[in-house]
Amino acid sequence: MKVAYLIMGHRDPAQILRLIHVLRDSGAFFVIHIDKRASDDVFAPLKEYAATHPEVFLTGRIRCYWGGFGIAHAMIECVQTAAQAGRPFDYAILLSAQDYPIKSAAQIEDFLTRNRGAEFIESFPLSKPNRWTSHSGYFQAMNRVRYWTFFIRSRTFHLPIARRFPFGWEPYGGSQWWGLSRECVLYLDQFLRENRRFVRYFKHVLIPDESLFQSILSNSAFAGRIVNDDLRYIDWERPNPKYPRTLESDDFDFLQVSPKLFARKFDPDRSKELQARVDKELLGLQG
Repeated sequence: MKVAYLIMGHRDPAQILRLIHVLRDSGAFFVIHIDKRASDDVFAPLKEYAATHPEVFLTGRIRCYWGGFGIAHAMIECVQTAAQAGRPFDYAILLSAQDYPIKSAAQIEDFLTRNRGAEFIESFPLSKPNRWTSHSGYFQAMNRVRYWTFFIRSRTFHLPIARRFPFGWEPYGGSQWWGLSRECVLYLDQFLRENRRFVRYFKHVLIPDESLFQSILSNSAFAGRIVNDDLRYIDWERPNPKYPRTLESDDFDFLQVSPKLFARKFDPDRSKELQARVDKELLGLQG
């Protein structure tokens, strides 16, 4: 089982290098996207590292603003870089730089081997009751894709004129994060290249990174392989003070019993003690 890890970050290059270190094995490779808004102090250490580590690939850099198309564009860059890297892989896993494994690389590979053929991505039809249905205004599930949304940097503007979803498809949504088979990643790469009109539609969708890939895959032959699981432990119940919770030392017991492969979100300062304990007790790392 060979895994491609696709990592999206905008700060803390040391945290990204740590993530690479704990996930590295003989078969893994890494695709890294750094927000173009990030300073050279973030990008330079990763560029230097990639120059001497052939298993690390850097994507083209996209400006990413919350809620806008930039984040979805960065995801596309990651997928297309992985597909064209010339490196074998069986699964690709999309990670935030604030994710961290709570299972060892060997355990992750064993899990994927046992579940080979499954596509791990949360995906639900936006037109049916779901966890976004009760959201208000343009954050309501169907409203995210139904109306025109325009972005000027971090500012968002909505035009209440309904649009027709491409191909007459059912729109889907879910968590941005996923673990997909090589076959599925290659399909996404080809679809995105051949269907520019579909991609352009999502340039005016609110939070398109949470609906673009779901809508493609859930209207494809891969729909029957989807497991509604993004493989992450995330605490939305106990903000401190933001959602989702930034994990701290007293969260270890939750991570220890979680069946998930990864957890988020980790902060280099607030999660320092927790990460050290995860390394030692869950990942079996020394020093």
